[in-house]
Amino acid sequence: MSSSTPRPRASTEEIAARFEPSAEATALLTPGIAASDFVTALVEKELWSDAAGFVGQWLARRDAVTWACLASRKALGETPPPKERAALEAAEKWLAAPDEPSRRACEAAAEALGYRSAPAMAAAAAFWSGGSLSLPDLPKVAPPENLTGKGAAGSVLMAGAAGAPDVAGRLRELIWLGVDIADGRHRPDGREARASAPPARGAREG
Repeated sequence: MSSSTPRPRASTEEIAARFEPSAEATALLTPGIAASDFVTALVEKELWSDAAGFVGQWLARRDAVTWACLASRKALGETPPPKERAALEAAEKWLAAPDEPSRRACEAAAEALGYRSAPAMAAAAAFWSGGSLSLPDLPKVAPPENLTGKGAAGSVLMAGAAGAPDVAGRLRELIWLGVDIADGRHRPDGREARASAPPARGAREG
């Protein structure tokens, strides 16, 4: 499956099985629950790790990297440190041209930051989108199918905690941004994808 290929439509239970939900999250996973309703329940309980983890697996890999990049940019502000800016730009370059050189550049940018920031994990999510995890001259090691989603979720959680005066409010905003991407209500240019789409859930729930 390429990084730009949408995931096949899956049930909420199947999406949740792609990461390790907490016991509290599993208790909310009622039979037949819609994906967005499950996220609502997670957000209401402030189960941020579960909510981000679920949305990361709900999204196609390229959309997950988009989500991580948007979250990172919100967290960095106007004057980000050079390595942070370089990691975010590497991930955004991969989104514009998802080729092997840009994927490897994301690996280098994430490693330069020790995978310890939102932009680093956005870059890591792009690197983990396909290809091989090993060095170019070694036998190929394919990344696990769920690794990009995990990286994107980590990026979003770090972005939510990065100096925001209202961490819960920022996390809520970022989680619903991911839901809007998954539902087709958000495009990278910021315009609504469909005129008939309902208002963003984050705006409705505050």
